[in-house]
Amino acid sequence: MNNTVHLLFEFFERLISALLLIGMVVVIGLAAWSFLRLTYIVSSDPLVDIGYVTFQTLFDRLLAAVIALELARSVLLLVEGHRGLMQVRIILVIGLLAVVRKLILIELEAADPALLFALAAAVLALAASLVLIMYMDPKRDRQE
Repeated sequence: MNNTVHLLFEFFERLISALLLIGMVVVIGLAAWSFLRLTYIVSSDPLVDIGYVTFQTLFDRLLAAVIALELARSVLLLVEGHRGLMQVRIILVIGLLAVVRKLILIELEAADPALLFALAAAVLALAASLVLIMYMDPKRDRQE
C-alpha cells in the first residue's frame, strides 16, 4: 500500500511538473520576445534615447528570460526524476539572478540604505551557498 501511494505521488508530481514546464515554455517565449522586440526598437531608431532607464529595461527583460530558463531547467530535472545538488545549485543561481535583477532596477539615489545592505547580504549568502554546494558536489569535475 505504501509503495502504491509513493508511485501515485511520483506520477502526480511528474504530471504537474510537465504541465508547469509547458507553461514555462510560453513564459520564456514571451520574455525573449519582449527583450528582442525592445532591442530591435532601440537599435533600429537612431533617435531613441539610449539612457540609463533604457538599459535598465533591457537588462530587466534579459534577466527575466534567463531566470525563466533556469526555472524551466529546474522543473525539467524534476520531470526527469533527478534530485539532489543540481537542483539546489539551480535554485541558488535563480536567487542570485533575481537579486541582481533587483539591483539593476533599483534607483540608487532613492534607495533605502537598509535595503541595499539587505540585498548585498543576500548576494553574499547566496554566492557562499553556491560555492559550498559546488565544492560538495562529487560530480564537480564533470562538465555539464
